[in-house]
Amino acid sequence: MLVEDDSLIAELLEMVLLLEGVDVTIASNGAEALARLEADSFDVIVLDLMMPVLDGLGLLDQLGAIGQAHPPILVFSASTSREIADRALKAGAAAIARKPLDRDEFLAIVRRLLGE
Repeated sequence: MLVEDDSLIAELLEMVLLLEGVDVTIASNGAEALARLEADSFDVIVLDLMMPVLDGLGLLDQLGAIGQAHPPILVFSASTSREIADRALKAGAAAIARKPLDRDEFLAIVRRLLGE
């Protein structure tokens, strides 16, 4: 699942993943992602941090608070703050990647999280 509020970035990442044979479901914020997680299962979550309604850190905190099992989470954000990255990792993110997209790095992390 791709959780990204910017439709252009979401379309770009979806295209990159689809070209690699990865099925993609898009959620535009953390609240929508929570609802999708209740209804379906996913192999990996690519999560933006800065979003309306429920941001990425809020989603990580909620998943940790309810103890819901979830797939590995790749936080994909424009933030360069080490504090925010550390908080995301402590809250349950498996990896961090930076915007703008480095396609090869992004795909390498996704493949690793998928166990490939």
